[in-house]
Amino acid sequence: MNPRVTEERYRVRYYELTRNWKASVASIMDYFNDVVTLQSVEVGHDVETMRFSGYAWLLLRWEIDIQRSPAFMENLNVRTVPYSMNKFYAYRRFEVIDDSGALIVHGKSQWILIDASRRRPVRIADRHYEVYGLPKDFNEPLKFEDPPEPGKSDLSTVLKVRESDLDTNGHANNVSYVRWIMQTVPGDFESKELKKLCIQYKHESMKGEEVLVESGFEDLDGLKIGLHRITSSGKKLAIACTKWL
Repeated sequence: MNPRVTEERYRVRYYELTRNWKASVASIMDYFNDVVTLQSVEVGHDVETMRFSGYAWLLLRWEIDIQRSPAFMENLNVRTVPYSMNKFYAYRRFEVIDDSGALIVHGKSQWILIDASRRRPVRIADRHYEVYGLPKDFNEPLKFEDPPEPGKSDLSTVLKVRESDLDTNGHANNVSYVRWIMQTVPGDFESKELKKLCIQYKHESMKGEEVLVESGFEDLDGLKIGLHRITSSGKKLAIACTKWL
């Protein structure tokens, strides 16, 4: 079997930029979320179909490596390919390719299939392997870098989850967590480029919930390392690591 490939073309818009006129990591993640949703529609597992079936894919983590940040008005090809499935878990890869054919961003993610009402894991059925073109006997997981928690908090912010933070499932979108983290990045990072993001999601957050975002920063091998934690009423929502050059 051949894993199903879905590719879409995007153009970097003004509202997707950071102050250095490059696409933000949140915008890149939006491309990834969009292209994986397109693939779900192609195979008949779109959000509405999953909702009526009572199941949902829940994102557990991202790891994104940025060789070069896409520039304003640049045309990009963004593709996603499922990698493997094992019991409740699914793994997939993402790529951003520029018009010269160069791979400028690589991403990978881990998902879990759950019963939407009970919020419990559900074993992945044979039909999922078939529609995504994955062999049932290949169950190797992708490897991820585990983000350590910040030992100190150099910068922090408290905010409330807004309607605009939510996705169609009614909880904060995975990209919202990253946008919150970016609010705690020091101002002098404007001259730097984000080269890597690792984020692991622990719990969902809902509209009106108050969240605390804490970040600590250190130097390592010429990079600026950010360690980030998001909590709500003592409950850990996510931990993340950013690497800047």
